[in-house]
Amino acid sequence: MKMLARVVILFFIMLVVGACSSSETSNDSEEESKAENESEASEEETSENNQTHENKYEGELGDYEVYITGEMREEDDKIIIEGESNLLPGSKLIGEVSISTDTEGYRYSSDFQEYEYQADTREVVADDGSFTMTIDHHGEKDKETHVSVRFDLFENQEDEVRRHYGDNGENMEGPYIYKYRDEEGNTMPRYIFNRAEVVTSFTPSDDEVIRQFKEPTLGDIPDDQGDPNVWIEVDEYNDDGDYYYVRGKSNLIEGSMVSLTLDNTRHTVSRTLIDQDGTFSFKFPYDPEERPEKMIFAPFDYQWNVIEETYGSYGQKLAGDLATGRAHDEDEKYIMYELTDDSKEIDVPDNVELDIDGSDVTMLVPDDVLFDYDKYELKSDAKGTLDDIAKVLDESFNQKDLDIEIAGHTDNEGSTEYNMDLSEDRAKSVKDYLEKQIKNNEMTFETKGYADKKPTASNDTEEGQAKNRRVEVIVKLK
Repeated sequence: MKMLARVVILFFIMLVVGACSSSETSNDSEEESKAENESEASEEETSENNQTHENKYEGELGDYEVYITGEMREEDDKIIIEGESNLLPGSKLIGEVSISTDTEGYRYSSDFQEYEYQADTREVVADDGSFTMTIDHHGEKDKETHVSVRFDLFENQEDEVRRHYGDNGENMEGPYIYKYRDEEGNTMPRYIFNRAEVVTSFTPSDDEVIRQFKEPTLGDIPDDQGDPNVWIEVDEYNDDGDYYYVRGKSNLIEGSMVSLTLDNTRHTVSRTLIDQDGTFSFKFPYDPEERPEKMIFAPFDYQWNVIEETYGSYGQKLAGDLATGRAHDEDEKYIMYELTDDSKEIDVPDNVELDIDGSDVTMLVPDDVLFDYDKYELKSDAKGTLDDIAKVLDESFNQKDLDIEIAGHTDNEGSTEYNMDLSEDRAKSVKDYLEKQIKNNEMTFETKGYADKKPTASNDTEEGQAKNRRVEVIVKLK
């Protein structure tokens, strides 16, 4: 009996142990199955998140053809910038307000510029591509002020942003992009970055100013860009009594530094860099005693390495009619272009405001000079003003194949739809009249109506509304 009891107890223990083992095996199997399911779910969730991330930047946000746009306004002692972009969320932008004291090269002033005033801020692009900036205003009246917003990889960007656009921004493209060197002035390729930037300039007055950031105009790249047989074409050499303006195009490669000098000297009056489409633009203070007469390109004059490689570190690869040797060494060559002193001051009628911004020359005409209230037919005494503008277009610009935009603007009274129709009709009336007066058949005209979308002053006052009701004749020199 004791033996039987022992067997029964042992069998019972085996059953219990077996059951426990079976239960543990079952639990282990369930845990493994649960873990596998959770892993698959996690993988699916990760895949979905990745897909969402990919889709989020598909189309606009994250495109390599970068754009930055928006408007700026003066508000008390601040300048407010509200804009949008297609940059990756989290990208860091720099906003800057400055007054320059010396020469200025468009989009490249920081390479050569000294400042009377400079203030900046750094902000992060939001999830929808928008951004807002507040920068201290200098508070000076009648001082030409430059406001810029820029994005580059030289800043301390997040790893995701840097991987996306490239360590030097080499993946970015489009009219907003240009090359620049780091702030230490290094010229080796690893120190040359792509930067996206928009700039606007204005002169503060008693009125609060609203300015739109314009898309940079990019022309066709010369087929022979980089050819050692260098050519230079100057389309505009002018002054308005405050500044000189020199604009043109060359087959020099992007980043080539060109200088304006006085006759028979190497005294530099102004410098700028060649843009990606071969264009260049100078703007510098007017001085009748220092009217530049030569444009110089010297590969040995602190240029980037790629420029020295293209043309020779001593210019020895340069060829063509513009290539000349240095007086003490014929093996060292540089490019010298003689500027033709045929510039003319742009003299507009007293009731027309002149604004020169980069490569755009704008003649702004208040609507009450041209039209009766709520009408788009020209007043009889408006034709004298338009005759004077037609004469300016015919005689004050060197190039003949000008592209001219006639833009109509209104204040914010009334519906946007009505104001859009009115602004378009007014622009067309001005265009039709000017076309009949212009002797040059190579000029092309287009009209645009903006309604109240581009105010130049606050619409909160009658004076501001009056400034916003206007027609602009915009001469595009690029």
